[in-house]
Amino acid sequence: MSHAILIIDHESEVADTFARVLKRQGFDCLLAYESAAALTVFDCRRPALVLCDVDLPAGDGYEIARHVRRMSPETPVILVSTHDTPRTLERIKRDGAVAYLCKPFSNAELTHTVKSLLKLCS
Repeated sequence: MSHAILIIDHESEVADTFARVLKRQGFDCLLAYESAAALTVFDCRRPALVLCDVDLPAGDGYEIARHVRRMSPETPVILVSTHDTPRTLERIKRDGAVAYLCKPFSNAELTHTVKSLLKLCS
């Protein structure tokens, strides 16, 4: 499987954990810990999927989702947050994310969400 996933989280240990889980499933993982680096990686590598925390220093996941939607509308974006409110969910959908995971979530939930968006589930 050669689907590259861009993982963006300012907490490097969280991003690294997501990458370990997804690498065990055969995914190629690209990591970025802040918005500017994430946008550069996305523009250069065009991953198959973006997994992004909503809360980032000097930017946010909504900005990333809008950029991805503008540059590559077919690329799914999963936004991740600890905020599970109707307002958060509304903004996530409005800004182009196709899925949302509320922290904490299981490794199985992460894997299933990624695979289903990349149409790898049967």
